[in-house]
Amino acid sequence: MRPLIPIFICLLLACSSFLAAQSDGEEKRVFITNEATINSENLDYSPAFFEDGIVFISNKISSKRYRVTDKRIDKNIMSIYRSQRSESGSLMAPEPLEELLSTVHEGPMTFDRTAENIFFTRNNYKNGKKKKAKDGIVKLKIYTAYKVNEEWSNVEELSFNDDESNTAHPSISVDGKNIYFASDRPGGMGGMDIWMVQRRGDEWGTPVNMGPMINTDGDEVFPFIHADGTLYFASSGQMGLGGLDIFYSSLNESNVWKKPSSLGKPFNTENDDFGFIVDRDKKNGYFSSNRPGGLGEDDIYSFYALDNLDAVSGNLRRDPNETRQIELAVINEETGDLVEGAKINYILVDELTLAKALVNESNGQLSDSEILLRMPFEDGNLQGVTDSNGLYPAEVKYANYIFNISRPGFQSRQVVLTANSDVKQFLVTMAKGNSYPGNGDLTGTTGTSGTSGTSTTNGNTSTTTGSTTTSEVPPVITGTIGGSLSDLGVSSIQEGTIIELPNIYYNFNDAKIRPDAKKDLDVVSGLLNKYPDMEIELVSHTDSRGENRYNQRLSQKRAESAVAYLTRQGIDKNRLTATGYGEKEIRNQCVDGVDCNEDNHQYNRRTEVRITKMAQAVNVRIVNNNTQPAPSTETYTASTSTSPTYSSSSSDGDVSVITGIFNNLPNAQKRLGQVQNLGFGSAQIETLKGNKHMVVAGKYYSRSEAEGAASALNDGGIKTYIKE
Repeated sequence: MRPLIPIFICLLLACSSFLAAQSDGEEKRVFITNEATINSENLDYSPAFFEDGIVFISNKISSKRYRVTDKRIDKNIMSIYRSQRSESGSLMAPEPLEELLSTVHEGPMTFDRTAENIFFTRNNYKNGKKKKAKDGIVKLKIYTAYKVNEEWSNVEELSFNDDESNTAHPSISVDGKNIYFASDRPGGMGGMDIWMVQRRGDEWGTPVNMGPMINTDGDEVFPFIHADGTLYFASSGQMGLGGLDIFYSSLNESNVWKKPSSLGKPFNTENDDFGFIVDRDKKNGYFSSNRPGGLGEDDIYSFYALDNLDAVSGNLRRDPNETRQIELAVINEETGDLVEGAKINYILVDELTLAKALVNESNGQLSDSEILLRMPFEDGNLQGVTDSNGLYPAEVKYANYIFNISRPGFQSRQVVLTANSDVKQFLVTMAKGNSYPGNGDLTGTTGTSGTSGTSTTNGNTSTTTGSTTTSEVPPVITGTIGGSLSDLGVSSIQEGTIIELPNIYYNFNDAKIRPDAKKDLDVVSGLLNKYPDMEIELVSHTDSRGENRYNQRLSQKRAESAVAYLTRQGIDKNRLTATGYGEKEIRNQCVDGVDCNEDNHQYNRRTEVRITKMAQAVNVRIVNNNTQPAPSTETYTASTSTSPTYSSSSSDGDVSVITGIFNNLPNAQKRLGQVQNLGFGSAQIETLKGNKHMVVAGKYYSRSEAEGAASALNDGGIKTYIKE
């Protein structure tokens, strides 16, 4: 076992930095930048998200009072510094976090969901005095403090600290129930290990070692627990590139931690790389490194992942030819029945194509009354029809696709499958009406009912205003607002149209617009310049976690930041309104008290443009740029079990058997009665966003059980759809 490095353990495990980007591979997917504004010739490391910026640790001298040299390492004591981001999104010069300064080492920290409770590392320190352990060393402990009147106060030591061991580098889970930390206390694997402790009410329990899958006889330090449950940490004992490397792990289906994987290049080098954090959307974050080319001993780097971090690990990318199976289920919005014979066309979409068409007037695709986007089919076989059960299976690559669903007598619908979406099934509702006439149209549908209402597609909501339908479907991960216009299935832009901005991400508890969000707002600025009579409302939403008033305040600040950016681009402020809704408009079941995964919470965090004034509607059409292939006569048949038996359903199974989605509750109740008469006593009606009513015959633990139930319902004359 390597000897324990004596002072701040991992506060010592680093040095330096550089301005870098991914260098291997045919194109860059991760961009890394040395945050030179906050780095110095000293140790600068271990960032944490805090409000509009970050906090971090440094041994730079804040004032004469805190010029205290630790003779054991011949360096000044470590202190907590804060750097806020400017209106342009860049980190500004750091300042010490005055309320938490002391004459001993301060260390890595973490904040709760509301950023009103901090947990931080500090030497064993009480009543202004240091307390040494039996070996003569002042150990590290974890302390907590609360924000009162915008200042940190009521500093307290946590109960699970040990006077004879180091307890450091806390990271708290998003629900506030668990703290992950590093410690060399007895019972570990060797060196520093990662431990976890649970909160029971107001008390902390007994720490538990994370075990041999995570820990080694080396050092495991600087844990960071993401909101989706992924644990990131630095290790010198796992197989890496050298020094400390950044690894990640998550729980498997048996609630056991998986073998850690290295983040690889460009995050890891032959030097020490540690102190990793990433935002909720896994697009942006920071880490520390002593790699060559830095300003000091340890530097802080920011990174931006062009794809979601789960899809980009170092230089690794998905095989561009890798495919997967998805399934569309097309449903009559009025009756809840599955629609047979609906025509499906779909094409691959470059993420930037739509944005370029919207902002580049010289290409001739913009006019005052119509936005015409010419898109080619990739090849002639990307089409088909739904089978007798209203289903259409498709094999697609991990890429962006537009699906257009059309059938005589119905309004055409459009959904988008994004490269990094894990969705396997789409529920697509179709309303009665006429499709928009066009030569090879893939979109551009106009409703005829003249009514207002909402519908649901795969858990996503659609809003119908007058004769225009806008659908909120999974956004392009790395596209721009131009791409999202198509993603939303916008057939026209007019008063009442809602456009979601898919690339405006915010750091944890952060309200400032980040540099990568500017692409979306630049396209909004282009639309506002093109249509000077247009007025918009910038709307920001949070998820339900955290206190209501805090979420309301945060969302309002975020909306105001978006408005401020557009104003700086020359847009008249009188045309812009900022509104924060906080958690008032949750789009799925994830309200207070409901246990949801991070993907479901992420669906509620969004920024939208609501067009409040526009003299003339602008049609948006995607047309085939090549000769449209002849309609396919192939019919796809979904695989279903021929067994007439089925098992009792469970309320917490993951596989649902759906028998219809209805606008009218009495119709849904009628279908429910039919289903229950066939022996499905636990069938129920689930109310979706927009007051839609989905009849669920049952929820099952396995696909085979669900297929047995579906077979019994089909034999009874009721068509079904299985949703996993």
